[in-house]
Amino acid sequence: MMGRPKGSKGPQRKWAVDEKMKIIRRHIDDHVSFLDLQKELKVNRGLIHAWVTKYLDKGEVGLEIAHKTNPISHLYLKKNLTREEQLTLENFQLRVEVERLKKGYQVKGVGRQKEYDILSEASIKSSKD
Repeated sequence: MMGRPKGSKGPQRKWAVDEKMKIIRRHIDDHVSFLDLQKELKVNRGLIHAWVTKYLDKGEVGLEIAHKTNPISHLYLKKNLTREEQLTLENFQLRVEVERLKKGYQVKGVGRQKEYDILSEASIKSSKD
């Protein structure tokens, strides 16, 4: 016996907020169990439980998909950048460097040779001064 298969069987379905709300309402208002909803709708009961929990904590806003990605990350992968995109990327990199220096370290090298060099206490400006 090999156990259950790992991973999904296909592409993940995107659920709209109104679809989630219909399922949540059936559970809350009609008292339909997670197991019965799973069997009827072929939706994992753990997923339904997560939706209900999010709804009870944050309301319908909690059901919206919240993918927080780096808005600049696509520029790193793009081969031909416009001048504006080059400046945006450079500006972002400089902001990151400033934040690192504020925290007391700098990065030397790139890729696998990247090293994080901790600056001495004497060279770090204190915000208390």
